Amino acid sequence: MSEGIHSNSFALPLPRWNHVLGVLLFFSSIVGLLFLNEHGFLGNKAHLLSPFLIKEVKVMSEWPLAVSEVKSLLPNLEGKSLISVNAEELVLSLEQRPWIAHALVKKQYPDRLWIEVETKRPRGLSVIKGTSYFIDVNGNVIDKARPRILKTLDLPFFSITADVDKWNISRVLSVTEQFKTLFKSKYSLSQVILGNYPYFKMFLDNPKLELVLNIENWESQSKILESLLVDPPSQIEQLQRINLIFPKKAVVSIHN
Repeated sequence: MSEGIHSNSFALPLPRWNHVLGVLLFFSSIVGLLFLNEHGFLGNKAHLLSPFLIKEVKVMSEWPLAVSEVKSLLPNLEGKSLISVNAEELVLSLEQRPWIAHALVKKQYPDRLWIEVETKRPRGLSVIKGTSYFIDVNGNVIDKARPRILKTLDLPFFSITADVDKWNISRVLSVTEQFKTLFKSKYSLSQVILGNYPYFKMFLDNPKLELVLNIENWESQSKILESLLVDPPSQIEQLQRINLIFPKKAVVSIHN
């Protein structure tokens, strides 16, 4: 008697594999769209292909720019395609604004845009053609001086009366910052006048005092200045003027 040979064949679950393949193709298409858009290949047509519509624009900002002020600088983004947003162009547009030093734009899929702004720090005031402007640590103009911001800051006025091309405002600002650090809040610096290079004056309030300095020997003279301001000799009356332009020497004037 011969025995029959039976063979069993097992078919692959095609519907399941088709489903997995469809999902993979969908996500591959999305990745492809993201790549094409980020490299500028889709142009203005990306929003027609995108399922990622912006529901929230989250903005983080530093003083003195309120979040509402930053949002007022932005185009209408809610409801737009997240894919179609050109992050580099948005950053460039923001960084051209007066108070914005750096901007960061992040796309958070599926429906959120994150914008973070770092602001410039005013270090002084300068009068240009009769108008007061904030200047940054490099001496560059930030924006017109606003009363709201002035109330919260203690900034000196800077003016140049001679040798304009020789003065490095950044270096002078560094000196004033060192002065503030050295004496903390003991003295308020109200004005800085840059004259014939390398000589300049700083005017202090409470009490009023004039300092005549040499930018070239400021570091070596700072100890003498500290001694005179923090612990003046008992025989010296109220100081009116301290001249520190000479190496290792101070000429002191007092109120009579």
